[in-house]
Amino acid sequence: MIRIDDDWVIDVDENNYILKKDLHSEKKRKDGTVEHNWKVIGYYSSPDKALKRFGEEIIRNRLRGAEMGLPEAVRAIRESMKEWSQMVERIVTE
Repeated sequence: MIRIDDDWVIDVDENNYILKKDLHSEKKRKDGTVEHNWKVIGYYSSPDKALKRFGEEIIRNRLRGAEMGLPEAVRAIRESMKEWSQMVERIVTE
């Protein structure tokens, strides 16, 4: 599992890179084990596609439910893209 930040991970299985959002909750299974709750955003064939989708999620979350004019929306999209770019850059240079 690749942790992007406190809220996002890219899980890896034999076929996919899976973008997941951490719901910060757990549930107990019948056998007594604890399972972490994730929201699966999507399945991707490469890590760069999963990271690209993560960037789209940052933008979508910023615009969702907001009422703004086109100039404000463009500014929000640019700021979100910058945030994503800086986050990826930090990961790459660590």
